[in-house]
Amino acid sequence: MQSSVLFRVIAILIGILGYGLLGAQTPSVLDQAAREVNTVVDRALPAVVTIESLYGGNRSVRSSGFIVDPAGWVVCSFEGIQGARAVRVLLSDGRISPAQLVGADAITGIALLRLTELGDLPSLRWGDANRVPVGATVILIGNRGGLPGSVTVGTLGGKDRVGIRPQNQRVILLLQFNGAVGSGEPGAPLLDTRGQVIGVIIGALSSVEGMPAGGVAVTGFAVPSSIAQRVVSDLRTKGRAEHAWLGADYQGLSGSVIVRRVAPNSPAQQAGLMPGDLITGFNGQPIRSASDLTRALYMARPNQQVELLIQREGQPLKLTVQMGVQSL
Repeated sequence: MQSSVLFRVIAILIGILGYGLLGAQTPSVLDQAAREVNTVVDRALPAVVTIESLYGGNRSVRSSGFIVDPAGWVVCSFEGIQGARAVRVLLSDGRISPAQLVGADAITGIALLRLTELGDLPSLRWGDANRVPVGATVILIGNRGGLPGSVTVGTLGGKDRVGIRPQNQRVILLLQFNGAVGSGEPGAPLLDTRGQVIGVIIGALSSVEGMPAGGVAVTGFAVPSSIAQRVVSDLRTKGRAEHAWLGADYQGLSGSVIVRRVAPNSPAQQAGLMPGDLITGFNGQPIRSASDLTRALYMARPNQQVELLIQREGQPLKLTVQMGVQSL
């Protein structure tokens, strides 16, 4: 009887010990996620660079960028280099290279540099932000407050946010990054869990539709890859980025978009669009919010002919618009 009890106690102890060993050997979900993030960072970090802009009086400013072509093409922030007398790029391996400005787009805030003295460099690939679900883990690598290679892990907090750039009051479509963004990080890549660039961190915004005043400072935003990639391609081939231009200021209003102002001699004015019109459709796509219209405009081509559905004093109308070209 005593030996039977003893055997049971031993069996229980062996079971507890075995379960403990098994638990210690089996990685948790968080451990697995951390390893995946670490793998992405290790692969991407060599292609993330620091941009150093040199001004008069030995003043310099540092911002972020990343290599998109092994031949030495570097994406960065326009604000980070604007007005600089010279720009150089600091690589993660310690090398420093002078950089030539190929072109800049003041609408999206993206600039393109070329490293003429270096080649066969590590580079990042473009991803597709449209395929990354809201809530997914995303990774920012940049130069935070002068600290290169700073890593921030967050989530994709939203898509199709509409922001206003303070320099020129241009409307831009954005990804929302739920993670802290510090000084020096505009121009940094926002990566998915495969290490592909789904967005480029943007600089200052004067406002974001739907966000109360002051919220912009604590939320990160990025230009989606679909727009950023097209801008970079334009800068590389033409030296400037070209966007379709409607020429109307608008605001979301209860399931539609209201036109607030129409620019003189703009495509909108020439087509007959008027302040107070409600835009409900764009080339066959329903327009229910400002983000819908902003997305449609960014996806349209310069000089493309499009059809607008509007409501004017309760009456439906169709307007044919020959889109213009906007380049800053």
